[in-house]
Amino acid sequence: MSVCPLPPVPYVPQPPAHAHAFVGLTSVALGHFHGVEMFVYAVNGDGTDGHVHRYQGYTKMAMGHFHRFIGMTGPPITLPDGSHYHEIDVLTDDEPFEFKQNYYKTMLSVKRHTHKFAGRTGTGIGYEPPGW
Repeated sequence: MSVCPLPPVPYVPQPPAHAHAFVGLTSVALGHFHGVEMFVYAVNGDGTDGHVHRYQGYTKMAMGHFHRFIGMTGPPITLPDGSHYHEIDVLTDDEPFEFKQNYYKTMLSVKRHTHKFAGRTGTGIGYEPPGW
C-alpha cells in the first residue's frame, strides 16, 4: 500500500480573532423593557474586511420573564485609530420564558410580545498579545 503525500499547504496569515461586547436596553412592550448584556462570537477579521459576528442569548428578567434572541452583526465600521465596532439590530423571540424548577418554561400568563434592541458594540476585545 502506497501513501500519497499531500502537497504542502501555504501559510496565509489571517487577521486576529476577536469578539465585541454589547450592553443595551430593549424597546418597551406591554409596559416594560429588558436589559441586554452579551458578547458576540469571536471571528478573525479587521476593520476593513467586511466580517460579521453571530450572537445569541437572552434578555435580563423583567416582569418575571425573559426573551431569547439570535442574530448577526453588520460589517465592521472602522474608527480613526484602526479599531472597529459593529451595529446590532435585532427583534427578540415573542415567547416569554421564566425559570421554574430548574428548567425554562413558557409563561402562558404573559401575552406573547417582542422587543427590539439596536446599537453599537464596543471595539474588539480578546486579541492575542503581539508576538504570541
